[in-house]
Amino acid sequence: MRCKVGIRMTKDFLKKSSYWTHGLVFLILILWPQLGIANTKSSPRHRGVTKQIPKSLLISTGLPLCYWQASSFTNFGDFLSIKLVERIVNAPIATSRNGIPREQKKLLAIGSIIALASDDDVVWGSGINGKSVSSLQRYRFQHLDVRAVRGPLTRDFLMQNFHIDCPEVYGDPALLVPYFFPEFQKPEYPTQDFVIIPHYSELKMFPPSLYANVISPLEPWDQVISKILNSRFVISSSLHGIVVAEAFGIPARLLKITFNEPLFKYADYYLGTQRPSFQYATSVEEALLLGGEPPAKCDLQKLYQAFPFDYWPLSERKTINFPTEL
Repeated sequence: MRCKVGIRMTKDFLKKSSYWTHGLVFLILILWPQLGIANTKSSPRHRGVTKQIPKSLLISTGLPLCYWQASSFTNFGDFLSIKLVERIVNAPIATSRNGIPREQKKLLAIGSIIALASDDDVVWGSGINGKSVSSLQRYRFQHLDVRAVRGPLTRDFLMQNFHIDCPEVYGDPALLVPYFFPEFQKPEYPTQDFVIIPHYSELKMFPPSLYANVISPLEPWDQVISKILNSRFVISSSLHGIVVAEAFGIPARLLKITFNEPLFKYADYYLGTQRPSFQYATSVEEALLLGGEPPAKCDLQKLYQAFPFDYWPLSERKTINFPTEL
């Protein structure tokens, strides 16, 4: 009888509990693993009883990530920004598609997306798009928190046009991919002598019936990386086709068969990796004759340390021995 009364009282209490009490309990359950309180090394006696909260439920305390997204397709280089930042902070992140809402403070990482920034946004490795260099009215900011930029052309643009302080920390964040995605490994014997990665605006110029070794930048991001790793040489008009290839030590050559994309972002990347004498090919045949550019030189340690960990105080910085030349 006493037991039944106790159960009934408990049920009545739960029914009368205020919503904030339930919310507080839920919040504690979610934050428990991040606060380091959970006992992840349970004794054999308690194994199967104490379970970790799934990583998918972790709350990311940082900034939403601004990335570029077309209405009808996803470009692998732009989407890679989300996946890389998630790996760096080891938690899910919020996103801001094309910088919306503009009044919300954001992080900008991979991509030529600084035109999407608003005042006080944080920039880490982003660049200027050459299409907007002469259109200053497209920029809706006067001040930014710049931690790193893709290259010196972006730095000069921000300093000269907006008087924004920019540290001399250069590099496309995609250069860090091999150090945060150990699941991607080069095979000992790649099956492709070379692959072609067109810019998405040039895909129709490389029909599969004529080019069997074309990688579409609109394929899923992980499939694009896997296909790059299965080749000995990359010919690309997609900037991140080049960046990812070089990050893994695969020779690459810029292909310019149209000027749909101005040369600005490519030059910015090459200058930021200490290769001012870069040369682009105007055909696949010329690219094969030229071979790859010299290896990129970038202070990856400096780039990684410039990441805004101050907005992710629960995330742990990794100790990584970065090379000085890729």
